[in-house]
Amino acid sequence: MHEALDCPASAVEAGLRLARLAYEASTTRVMVVRDAGRLVVGGAVYELRKGTEVELPRWLARLLAEEGVVEPLEQPITLNDIARAHFSAASARTVSELEQLPRDFYQQVSEYVRELDARVRREFDPALLDERSKAAQYTREILSKRVGMILLSLRSPTAMGELYSKLTLEEQVLLDVLTRALERWMKVMGELLEGSG
Repeated sequence: MHEALDCPASAVEAGLRLARLAYEASTTRVMVVRDAGRLVVGGAVYELRKGTEVELPRWLARLLAEEGVVEPLEQPITLNDIARAHFSAASARTVSELEQLPRDFYQQVSEYVRELDARVRREFDPALLDERSKAAQYTREILSKRVGMILLSLRSPTAMGELYSKLTLEEQVLLDVLTRALERWMKVMGELLEGSG
């Protein structure tokens, strides 16, 4: 069946894995709190002297933070940030009203939720469970609203162009896959109608 329309589900999964890898490879600023000397990773050299600010790939910064060598300088996303994005998404009635999210918004939310889960295991605080529940609910509603806008944009190349720059990397993956699947479907249907399908 026409190569299963080039398997959009696999394309989405691959695109989301690449989005995660891109996030992990992106850099973040940290403060070195314990001397660790020179560190060579993948050909890059990092001087880890106490009291210095260094830019590191996120995955490396996380490992070094777990070892007590560095502390992050960037503020992590909070429930208030997610609530603001939720309010904005819920208020948008058209593509032009949809607010641009940070490119790595969902990755930041994922880290926030993982950290909350770890805190729940350590602290057994019911308030943390409530916070996690709210974050998950807000994020599901943001996703639902924004996916709806993505679907609406498929009907209008102008809206699609306007929307694309407002999307996170994961949302861009979805829009790209849907666009290719729709174009492929239109091509196959056109061939069918012309008698060559």
